[in-house]
Amino acid sequence: MTEVLAMPQDVHSEPWTIDDVLAAPPKNGMRYELIEGRLVVSPVPPPPHQAAGKRLIRILDSAAPRELEASPETNLRVGADMFIPDVMVAKSEALFASGSMYVAPEDVLMVVEIISPGNSTFERAWKPQQYAKGGIPFYMEIELPAGPRVLASELRDGKYERVAEARAGETLKLAEPFPVSFDPGDLVGPRRSAG
Repeated sequence: MTEVLAMPQDVHSEPWTIDDVLAAPPKNGMRYELIEGRLVVSPVPPPPHQAAGKRLIRILDSAAPRELEASPETNLRVGADMFIPDVMVAKSEALFASGSMYVAPEDVLMVVEIISPGNSTFERAWKPQQYAKGGIPFYMEIELPAGPRVLASELRDGKYERVAEARAGETLKLAEPFPVSFDPGDLVGPRRSAG
């Protein structure tokens, strides 16, 4: 994903609200997030980033209990802010709530951010802090340029603490929020042919 862009001040003179963001004109391939009354706009991530998210969703869905589901790029409301994690694991009933435009943190068990070249400090540091403030129990970060490397963290005393880490060719094993294990190398590159 390329650097996050902030909307120029002259476009909207008052602080933005979640309702303003949801009512904004068509996104033309851009993602809109709301941070402390400011609209943050970023382009849709490049294909390798999207492929990693799609593959992770399949892995998480196959391991998750029926009441949970992995979802791509879903609006997440944390207080007056709104974020779009690359992947989230949430209660199925919250993801399919009629008329809902976002999921609340109490319905989310894990958020995942995929780090590509050009990600900003917003993506790498600030968003996880806000997820922690929202009380989301687990945070996973996938560093694509690192070959890839997956870092999994659990919320403890208001901060995320690393509980597992693995690189391509290794196995990442998690017991929570449900048992799952995978090789980070399976998230990248062309699909492998069988046999």
